[in-house]
Amino acid sequence: MKSINYFSFLLIIFLSISCNRSNVYKNLNGSALGTTYSIIVDTNFEQKELKNSIDSIFNVINNSMSTYIDNSVISKVNSSINSYEVDIHFKNVFNKSKEIWFESDGFFDPTIGSLVNLYGLGSDLNYEQINESKIDSIKKFIGFDRVTLLDDIVIKENSNIFLDFNAIAKGYSVDIIKDFFLDKGLKNFLIEVGGEISVNGYTKKNKKWKIAIQNPVDLNKFYSNINLENMSLATSGNYRKFRIDPITGERYAHIVNPKTGLNSKNNILSVSVISNTCMEADAWATALMSMDKQDAIEIINNINDTEVLILTSQESELIAFKSIGWDSITN
Repeated sequence: MKSINYFSFLLIIFLSISCNRSNVYKNLNGSALGTTYSIIVDTNFEQKELKNSIDSIFNVINNSMSTYIDNSVISKVNSSINSYEVDIHFKNVFNKSKEIWFESDGFFDPTIGSLVNLYGLGSDLNYEQINESKIDSIKKFIGFDRVTLLDDIVIKENSNIFLDFNAIAKGYSVDIIKDFFLDKGLKNFLIEVGGEISVNGYTKKNKKWKIAIQNPVDLNKFYSNINLENMSLATSGNYRKFRIDPITGERYAHIVNPKTGLNSKNNILSVSVISNTCMEADAWATALMSMDKQDAIEIINNINDTEVLILTSQESELIAFKSIGWDSITN
């Protein structure tokens, strides 16, 4: 999934060097889904063989959910008049998206694709000046309640509805790779795709995986180190991807509020979510960016095995808001 004019979310991964050479930790790197991936895995599999398998997984996900591929499943859904048959990956992401759409009171909404394109942040490049009239003309096609899944068939109320799973697909790809590793009997690994992370087992020194969360004010620094054990982490920030309007010079962040149709403008700089699955963390990190921070904390406090760190700016000072269990789960 290609993206334009954005800064990749920088994660600093601290790995311990072990004197015990019985474990063979291999590093796999590459490009996929319009971003990069980095994987560290304890395995005796040949590196080339493993990388080919991972690249094949990305290819399958792209062919299902990339709006940049004309013949992908999601592109055919978007171009269809009202219904189209979809694959298992599309179904998995659709069903989880519907769940989080409901739990977030609509702040996570894949039908926001048309608005994302309007702001020039999606697959359809737009260089026209954005105004209230154009936003209002698109808002009537926004609403995930207007799209249903019956068995393998996606049904849209209106042919102009445009689905975009970009805010959850990277996390889903991480989960698929994780399942692939577990099926192969691999127990110690870190998977990172475009800043979305899942870890399992331990590092070479039999320690938890230590990860640094980016400082959204100073991208050359990090805010804090956290320890993860068999969990996933996703971060969304208004500094990660944006577009500058060539006419007005206005800066549009990649977060669009599905309630208002407006580019989200609040004092939330970044949202980091820890959850059991990376696609849940990925989706929630996006949804919470547009919400009131206190409402966001309250929602996450009522979801099991999910925690959040919200970094805000107040008078040029970086202020953190955390869910109840954030500190305990990251130590």
